[in-house]
Amino acid sequence: MAKTTRTQRNDSTGKSTPNWHARVAELEERVAALQALQESARTLTSELVLDQLLAKILQNAVQVMRASAGSLLLHDGETNELVFSVVQGGGGEALKNTRIRNNQGIAGAVFTSRQPSIVQDVQTDKRFLKGIDTKYGFQTTSMIAVPMLHKNEPVGVIEVMNKKTGDRFNDNDKELLLAFAAQSAVAIQNAQLYQQVVAERDRIIVVEEQVRRGLARDLHDGPSQLISAIIMEFRFLKEVINRKPEKAQEELVHLEELATHALHQVRNLVFDLRPLILETQGLAAALELYVQKQRESEGFNLQLDTDGFTARLVAQSEAAIFSIVQEAVNNARKHAEAKNVWIAAQQKNGFLTITVQDDGRGFDVASVEGGYSNRGSLGLLNMKERAEIASAKLSIASQVGKGTLVSLVMPIGGDPAPKTK
Repeated sequence: MAKTTRTQRNDSTGKSTPNWHARVAELEERVAALQALQESARTLTSELVLDQLLAKILQNAVQVMRASAGSLLLHDGETNELVFSVVQGGGGEALKNTRIRNNQGIAGAVFTSRQPSIVQDVQTDKRFLKGIDTKYGFQTTSMIAVPMLHKNEPVGVIEVMNKKTGDRFNDNDKELLLAFAAQSAVAIQNAQLYQQVVAERDRIIVVEEQVRRGLARDLHDGPSQLISAIIMEFRFLKEVINRKPEKAQEELVHLEELATHALHQVRNLVFDLRPLILETQGLAAALELYVQKQRESEGFNLQLDTDGFTARLVAQSEAAIFSIVQEAVNNARKHAEAKNVWIAAQQKNGFLTITVQDDGRGFDVASVEGGYSNRGSLGLLNMKERAEIASAKLSIASQVGKGTLVSLVMPIGGDPAPKTK
């Protein structure tokens, strides 16, 4: 039987080189990791549901790094905290949604410095949060933490812990995880933008449905009722002409009054939807005509002070401001049951300030704003979004029993609106 001989690589002196096989293995490992990175990129770019994307990111990171556990932390800009959004191994689901300060622990240090960190023995690192291991029954020995950067701004941190092989994390691991984190940051940004688009689409659908319901209600309660009355009056007039012709003139006058009233209501509805005067004569003239029409409502006192406001704004801004005033007045009349509303427009030092104040019931602003997801009305949210369209600063102050004050400040030129206290 022939013997199998093992070929060894020799150096220039003819001696064997024992590290050659280790080097080949290392290169093969790196090629496999790069292939996994490429495959991961294809997977991440096809996923737009954020929760599912985050889970895939961490799963791939742990797999590529051959780690025992990992976590993905996203930055909450409102609270300046890092949130354990996805956890694999370690504390698992119990650790999910745990929050730490954005400068706390190794993850916080990586986030604030925007630099990766390899820690071979976490127990000797003062930054390590030992309490998390203790609380969730996991023993972290070593780890790599890298920032996820989008346009050089940190959006979160990826951590992987404890190599399954027992080996130490090295610079190759760090560079690989950094490349993976860069891909992940772009994918997360795309998913977040997609979520925003979907949320905006859904919000527009809700607003459109509210407008349709409101228009249907107004048509039913106003012109529709009057037109029905006109039809009945015509039928009655036929009887009058046959039986008491001398009364026909009186009924014709009544019929004309009904038709005039119906026409007036239709014109008001058209004006509320899109006042032509806003485009032809500007915001000041539109507000004056709007107040004139609203004063015709019984039991409702509406006052306007334009204080010499004559400036014309870009059409988009004028339309947005007019809608805000409409919304504020409608809220005061329909919801706050106000008896008096005061509208003021003041032009001074290159800024336009508009206020709408009422003596209605008032409300808890924070409570209303915090309950949008459970309420059908999005009035205040719509006002804020329209203020953004006009590059204006909107503030709403109200107390139960003390009325409401809506204030709007915007530049007449191109400068940003001043910050209100």
